[in-house]
Amino acid sequence: MEKIEIKSLVYGGAGVGHLDNGKTVFVDDVVDGEVVEAEVFSDKKQFSLASLKNIISKSKYRIEPECKLSKVCGGCQWQHVEYEHQLDVKTRIVKDTLQKALKKEIEVERTIASPDNMQYRCKVQMPVSQTKNSKRILAGYFKKNSHELVNIKYCPIQPDIIGEICEYLKDIFQKKNIRAYDEKTRKGMIRHFVFRYSSTNKKILLIFVVNSKSTAPDLRIIADDVMHKFPQISGVCVNFNKQNSNVIMGENFELISGDDFVEENLEGRIYHISKGSFFQVNPRSAVNIFKTAEDMLKSQFIGKIPRLLDAYSGVGSFSIWMKDIADNIVAVEDYPQAVCDAKINLEKNRADNISLFEGDAQEVLDNFVKEGRVFDAVIIDPPRKGCSEKALEAVSSLSNKVILYVSCNPATLGRDLKKLEEFGFLVKRVQPVDMFCHTHHVETVVLLAKYGE
Repeated sequence: MEKIEIKSLVYGGAGVGHLDNGKTVFVDDVVDGEVVEAEVFSDKKQFSLASLKNIISKSKYRIEPECKLSKVCGGCQWQHVEYEHQLDVKTRIVKDTLQKALKKEIEVERTIASPDNMQYRCKVQMPVSQTKNSKRILAGYFKKNSHELVNIKYCPIQPDIIGEICEYLKDIFQKKNIRAYDEKTRKGMIRHFVFRYSSTNKKILLIFVVNSKSTAPDLRIIADDVMHKFPQISGVCVNFNKQNSNVIMGENFELISGDDFVEENLEGRIYHISKGSFFQVNPRSAVNIFKTAEDMLKSQFIGKIPRLLDAYSGVGSFSIWMKDIADNIVAVEDYPQAVCDAKINLEKNRADNISLFEGDAQEVLDNFVKEGRVFDAVIIDPPRKGCSEKALEAVSSLSNKVILYVSCNPATLGRDLKKLEEFGFLVKRVQPVDMFCHTHHVETVVLLAKYGE
């Protein structure tokens, strides 16, 4: 047993301290400032991992978790940490990460709080499994650092109605003797329950992810049954996924009842979001991101932005939000379903000044460079892995004034900002935004301006 003083919380959720021999050690379920007893279970060359056994001295920021399963469920890492302190920790994580990457002092504004830090999660993906003996259907989240499922009946970060529907589904699937998917044998039908919830109209799109190439008749019966039981469900889809991987959903869907989309109305902007498209899981916090991005762009221009490029545009989230501050917007997206949604959203929002390009972002950007096109500002909102160096070089060539980078991963953000500075842009403003409350995840909006601007 080791006595450890927790110096700070880090990206990933653990607390960091040092063993008696000086080696860095990471401990879950702690708060910075605590002195704890922990047992080392993994001793690597550069660091060790330890599990919390006893709190000797408790932090003033420690609170009682809302969820009784927070210590075993891997969905949240920081429900035991006071929310305001979570914001400070995330601010420091972004600051430390960027300063390490850029090797200079970076000013980072305090993380913007989510309007709701409970019942905020509007997209929920729950893996399904089954007990060996009783064949009871389970659904929930994986235990920390494992693939062992924790059966969840109540989750405080998602709308209550989702938990109610999930309990009903577990019961009806068991009664109909529909087997859950087993990762080891690759047998069984149901893999995940996926819920898309509209914070605007409280409607739900339910998706059954199945280990099959076609829809079983019982699923159609269950769809009718669950929609009758819960009128909040506006549609039920089946997603077909026979891959032997951790990818949750496959490429193909079948609508078996109702509508295959939900809609959000965010301060007058309407977003049509269909079954497979990406949209922020916390829509009210997404508004904070959109407003921050809008404020940053407006600060760099007198009047409207003449030409704005929105790479990785998805369903048109940023383009539609910015349509009134730009004369002309070009949006680029490669996922076909998102492109279809974007076309609907442009029409619903009367966004006549937005042009949509379907295709791989890298290829489209390269073509724009070859054509000699230039934009006054470029928005990039890449996936967690960030941008390739080639894409960053293209973006730098295409923008003659401003780049706005929206990130969900501080590590890849730091790496990419370093490249953008090498390509002639300077970090001007950094604003973290809390999207995933009670987890280590943090979104960051960064304004970069061309040297000399």
